Amino acid sequence: MELEKLKQEKIDQIDFFKKIIKKDIEELFMENYKNIGIEGLTKSFLLDLEIFEDILKNNENKAFCKFYLIQNGDSLNLGLSFSDNEECDIKQKKLADDDVLYVLENDSITKKDFREMKKNFVKNIGAKLPIHPGNKKDTLISYSLSEINLFLKEMRLKYSVISALKFNMFKYSPTTLDNELAAHFTERKNRIAFCVHALFNKKDLYGESEGYDLGNLRP
Repeated sequence: MELEKLKQEKIDQIDFFKKIIKKDIEELFMENYKNIGIEGLTKSFLLDLEIFEDILKNNENKAFCKFYLIQNGDSLNLGLSFSDNEECDIKQKKLADDDVLYVLENDSITKKDFREMKKNFVKNIGAKLPIHPGNKKDTLISYSLSEINLFLKEMRLKYSVISALKFNMFKYSPTTLDNELAAHFTERKNRIAFCVHALFNKKDLYGESEGYDLGNLRP
């Protein structure tokens, strides 16, 4: 277990803004995800940035923002937890240091306890997903709030006005399309994550940034 943890930490130490994922690799991983062939796999999510930043500000006393894979009805969805720790377990006992839970709904975020939706995902869609060679299943994607704020700051420096974030879901597989990150991709074979794009407008220009492979997976 300690050796596995050390391997994972080594992978996650790749410099944050060198995690731009090449377009051909992103397309390959998105195709991997599409080819899983399970009903209810949502391909992408949009998140209104103004709403997200208000929630970041309201939870700035928390150290981490964790994205959980959940199932809402018959479809894959994302739940957000603002937490004092990056552990997989959700802390909810009506105490001041409890996790604060939200669910992505359309391009907005609603404060909602998603623990039952998390269990629903594990029993249904999650049970049908390909298994990582080390028998690890995706539980959550975790960021520190400082990482998120740094990402947004860098995106504004590049694109000025950002309106939303777009999350494209994908499935990792080994590839030789990027030798520098070959071990990163191989180590995560079959795991489900997403890459993040900033949607921007700058004068008369509207567009989408490069994708960032920011999947800091737990466990």
